[in-house]
Amino acid sequence: QEIALTLSRDGNPELYILELDNMKFKRLTNNWAIDVSPSWSPDGKKLVFVSDIGGNPHIYMVNSDGTGVTRLTFNGKYNASPVWSSKNDKIAFARLEGGRFDIWVMNADGTGQIQITSNNGNNENPSWSSDGRHIVFTSTREGITGIYIMRSNGENQSPIIIENGKKWNPGSPVWSPSLKLN
Repeated sequence: QEIALTLSRDGNPELYILELDNMKFKRLTNNWAIDVSPSWSPDGKKLVFVSDIGGNPHIYMVNSDGTGVTRLTFNGKYNASPVWSSKNDKIAFARLEGGRFDIWVMNADGTGQIQITSNNGNNENPSWSSDGRHIVFTSTREGITGIYIMRSNGENQSPIIIENGKKWNPGSPVWSPSLKLN
C-alpha cells in the first residue's frame, strides 16, 4: 500500500510515494518546477499531477515508479485538479481560460479534450462517481461556492448544496467509491 503526496523537502514541491509497509519515501519527480496534486489511476500503475515545468501549470502523467513523465495538456493558462475515472480511461480536470475555470474531460492519453462546463463563475475540483457516469464539482456560478453534480458528458448540471448569503468554503468534493446514481 502506498500514498502519493507532495513534499517540499528541499524547498521545492515534488511528488513522492510513501510506502506504508516500510514507511519509506520514494521520490517520483526531481526538477525545479512545482509538482502537486497527484491522483492515482484506478489500476495503481500511473499518476496524474500538475506541474509548471513547461511554464504555466499543466497536467502530466507518470508511472508509479517515477518513469515515463508525459505532458497531457498544452492549452489553457492554468490546468488543475486532475482526477481519473473509475474505468481508467478518462481524466477530468479544471482549466483556466478567459478568466474563469471550467471542467474538462480527456482520454487517459491526453487526447479528446472536451470542455463540459461553460457557465458563469468558476467550475473546479471534479470528482468521478464510482460508475463513471457522473461528476461532482464546485462552482461559483450563483455568486457563492456551491457543490454541483452533472453527467460525465456535462449534461444535467444541478446544484446539490448552495448556501446563499453565507460565507463558506466547501473545499473539494470527493465521491464515495460505493455511491452510484441511476
